[in-house]
Amino acid sequence: MSFFNELKRRNVFKVAVAYLVASWLLLQIVDLVLENINAPDWVMQVFMLGLAVGFPIAIIVAWAFELTPEGVKLEKNVDPDRSISRHVGHQLNRGIIVILSIAVVFLLTERFRDDMLSDSDTTGADTQQTDSDAPPAESAVVSNSIAVLPFRDMSAAQDQAYFGEGIAEELLNALVKVDGLHVASRTSTFSLASENLDIPAIASRLDVAHILEGSVRTSGKQVRVTAQLIDVSKDVHLWSETYNGSLDDIFQIQDEITLKITNALKIQLGNKQLTSASDLLTDNAEAYQLYLRGRHLWRQRNSESLHQAIELFKQAIALDPNFHRAWSNLAVALVNLPDYDRSYNRKAQFEHGLEAANKALQIYPQSTEALIIKADYAVSNCEISEAARLYENAIVFNPEDPTAHHWYAIFLDMVGHTSKALEQIQTAHQIDPLISAVLGIEAQIYSNMGDYARAEELLRTAASLGIYGGSLHNVGLNYLLAGNIEKGKTLAMDGWAGQDPTYVEGLPLFLSAFTDPDQQDAFLEYIRQSDKENPYLVYDNTALLTMLGSPYVFEYLRQQDCPSLSTEVWSKPFREQRKTPEFFELMERMNIVEYWREFGWPDDCASLDQDLAECP
Repeated sequence: MSFFNELKRRNVFKVAVAYLVASWLLLQIVDLVLENINAPDWVMQVFMLGLAVGFPIAIIVAWAFELTPEGVKLEKNVDPDRSISRHVGHQLNRGIIVILSIAVVFLLTERFRDDMLSDSDTTGADTQQTDSDAPPAESAVVSNSIAVLPFRDMSAAQDQAYFGEGIAEELLNALVKVDGLHVASRTSTFSLASENLDIPAIASRLDVAHILEGSVRTSGKQVRVTAQLIDVSKDVHLWSETYNGSLDDIFQIQDEITLKITNALKIQLGNKQLTSASDLLTDNAEAYQLYLRGRHLWRQRNSESLHQAIELFKQAIALDPNFHRAWSNLAVALVNLPDYDRSYNRKAQFEHGLEAANKALQIYPQSTEALIIKADYAVSNCEISEAARLYENAIVFNPEDPTAHHWYAIFLDMVGHTSKALEQIQTAHQIDPLISAVLGIEAQIYSNMGDYARAEELLRTAASLGIYGGSLHNVGLNYLLAGNIEKGKTLAMDGWAGQDPTYVEGLPLFLSAFTDPDQQDAFLEYIRQSDKENPYLVYDNTALLTMLGSPYVFEYLRQQDCPSLSTEVWSKPFREQRKTPEFFELMERMNIVEYWREFGWPDDCASLDQDLAECP
């Protein structure tokens, strides 16, 4: 008997066909299920690999074994006269026919569903065209738009996540500077990437047409970077490449990836040259590694991580004293530290941060981070006009930095330029819609304008994103201002993690004073006894006093050289106090009146003492 006939006799061909048809059907079903549960791509890849490995095993088993009435036996142990291979072959034929029938039904169902959806979309579009006599609305997604996902860590030790994040962030920073390209913000992109969403879901949430993803693998001084650009709507890879080299080549790799992306998206650069990554960073690979690790730790925002980040930035500076980004990030980390470790004096840390910021600006005068630190320092010393100029310069140098718009909005709200503050915070929100602190400040501005419904909406969104900038406590305070007293008192007492316990201790007294003027004396006594050296507590207490419309604010803040002024002084409950000479004197002492004379009087200038104000 020939080998071919033996294969037929042992049903090897039929087993192969049955296996392939069954595998195809299983893949269609599994793909449908995984798509509906938003499973990651690797699940399907593992399933396909398992089926591929199983195919040769099935062939070997069909050749070496035979099904008998007594069970499965080795083919060589089966008496040919008692073989039932022909019967098994008929059974396999019937099985193949059944599987093929199911596959046909599945295909027809899918085709029918697609036709229905297509007809529905066409009908909807035709109806809209008839009703409005206008062309269909364009998609909200900009064609030249991209999000850069953090590059996956493929190193054996899985300890290079900071490196993948850093490369993605620097690529994002480079792409932001390309005219005609909309780039999704780092905060929004990285937060969605951590949710394990698939590529289409991330693109949909960020309203972008393209996704850049990749991976990094390091081994000693060697690095491998893989990057691929995906057109989400077409589900195709526009470009993909793998780079191998040493860590010293990392800046050249980043520059090449940036250029390849602009070419793939057909963006015309004209005579404008892309700035090399090494020009904005450092040509020292070890310093760059330390800087990326510091950035990774700084983003974790806790006392321990900030201490470690500060040390890493200092080490990077020791290797390259002209590494301006290390200096500016050191400045930010030093100023942030008292927010998470109250054992550090805020004024002293500001002094240290200012030194680092000035060093960064000596090397690179357009350092946005350093300019923001200098502006905040100027505010803390009541150099209000200088702070305004620094904030505006920071925005001119980097208009896509949400932090610059965010901090400038807080400043503008503090000095009573409410409409300008709203413009700035909405710009920050548009650049990066998932920063809870930005939403919290936007809510505060709307609250000062008396739009408590919009403020509540923003505060609830902020609370869902994180504790910084929004909480149910803040929603409760907003309810109080809107007149919903009982609901406001309940939510205001919720507080939030990380709040000063002294502030939480005074909340019941404040809530009693808010609803019963006779209880205000008890709350004022608590304020008098509170720590006046704690700038955070002073700011919070000032906000509560303004909500009560209490004139004690002026006496309370008179004890500070440069008061920590709450933006709530521009809220409706405090309007009567703004008419007093004491309020104008406070504004003069903080040099805000001098600022008004240069930059314009506040939006609600009519609420000031008209004998002193110079309203237009």
